[in-house]
Amino acid sequence: MRFFYKPRFGVVGDCIPYFYEGRYHIFYLRDYRDPDSHRFGSPWHHVSTTDFVHFDDHGEALSKGSDDDQDTAVATGCVYTDDAGRHHIFYTGINPGFRTDTRREQAVMHAVSDDLLAWKKVPGDVWYADESRYERHDWRDPFVFRNPDTGRYTMLLAARLADGPTAGRGCTARLTSDDLTNWTVEDPFYAPGRYHGHECPDLFRIGDWYYLVFSEYTTRTTTRYVMSRSLDGPWTAPKHNHFDNRAFYAAKSAGDGERRFLFGWNPSKVGNTDAGEWQWGGCLTVHEIYQNADGTLAVRMPPQAHQALGDPVPVDLTLDGTAWTGSPGAYRADARYARSAAVGAATPESYVLEARITFDRDGGEAGILLNSDTGAHNGYFLRLSTEDQAAQFGRIGGYRSWYVDHMPELDRPLPIRPGEPVTMRVIVDKTAVVAYLNDTVALSARLYPDTTGRCGVYADGSSVTVSGLALRPIPGP
Repeated sequence: MRFFYKPRFGVVGDCIPYFYEGRYHIFYLRDYRDPDSHRFGSPWHHVSTTDFVHFDDHGEALSKGSDDDQDTAVATGCVYTDDAGRHHIFYTGINPGFRTDTRREQAVMHAVSDDLLAWKKVPGDVWYADESRYERHDWRDPFVFRNPDTGRYTMLLAARLADGPTAGRGCTARLTSDDLTNWTVEDPFYAPGRYHGHECPDLFRIGDWYYLVFSEYTTRTTTRYVMSRSLDGPWTAPKHNHFDNRAFYAAKSAGDGERRFLFGWNPSKVGNTDAGEWQWGGCLTVHEIYQNADGTLAVRMPPQAHQALGDPVPVDLTLDGTAWTGSPGAYRADARYARSAAVGAATPESYVLEARITFDRDGGEAGILLNSDTGAHNGYFLRLSTEDQAAQFGRIGGYRSWYVDHMPELDRPLPIRPGEPVTMRVIVDKTAVVAYLNDTVALSARLYPDTTGRCGVYADGSSVTVSGLALRPIPGP
């Protein structure tokens, strides 16, 4: 059992989720991180699941081409089933050697299957950018759906406009077709002039609203969404229109008609250290998406995953010499004038820590400790900052340098008000972390090194109550 799926060899890159006959099929770009043995580029690999913690491995779905083929790297796309029950993959073929004035680095390509398991590429089905509208070499990540208003097929693509400010040319391109074979390039589907790229487009509808999902790497490197009551727009970007943070990328969705889930990856870091640069690819992270009353979206832990957990065990903290009082599972601290921390027993390498933190007054901060030593001098924290109205993940003792304690690229906005408890559910599975806050906000992270420590709580400049402090073990395979 793994909360964050990862193959034994290599990492999970962009995911292409598809729900079919009771199972979630997750096709993903598999990076072996071994170019000497596997050459450049990634194939599509295929796993399936019903609960997001147990996976059946179906092996490689789409293989890479040769160095002379358009698809020497088989990149992101989509799965679509036509009215006759035949399955189609539209995918990106990438060959960096084709980035010339006579060839194109990226193209959309096609494969078919009768069972979702054995796929055959369709020779000759290759579609390139229309250079009268779009840049030559950015033409990737197709997403196909049938327009309910016209009955025609629409293909959305990550592309860049041929003209305009360089950093704002990113757009969601649009093609249309009557037969899934002959495609006509149209004007852009969405082009706000804000981002360098709109990677991995995805579209779905809940109630009266359509949602366009894409990942941008201009300002935050995160997955965003915009919303509209019509496929013709206008598309509105809510104030907080990102689902997670820097540690959750290239996310696409799938649903069973009642629930919808978002599949992205949590990147690892170079050298397996906090100071290392974020890498492409890591492990799978799945959030459940749901709709708020105003039409905006929020995320929470998938209920199937929560049901797979063990029973909660109240956490017993060592309180001597601290400002904390209470008993296992329920604690209080008056730490208005100095920081105070209390630490519990050692944790396993994979677990879920739960708590409800309530501020008695406005001001200060408080949170939980992860992988802490006995004195709370080293380890990690997830804090609630009343000043910033945000959840922040960081490392005790400094991140990159002594004067930057938290990891700003991982912050998530969160309303924090006196008297209103903030519910925290934090999954730690080896080095991967995802915190769900108030069942509305997700915060992904990494913690290194891959060793166990202790959990705990702390408060600084605040008076807080922590209730329901408990640890749920993640069962083994």
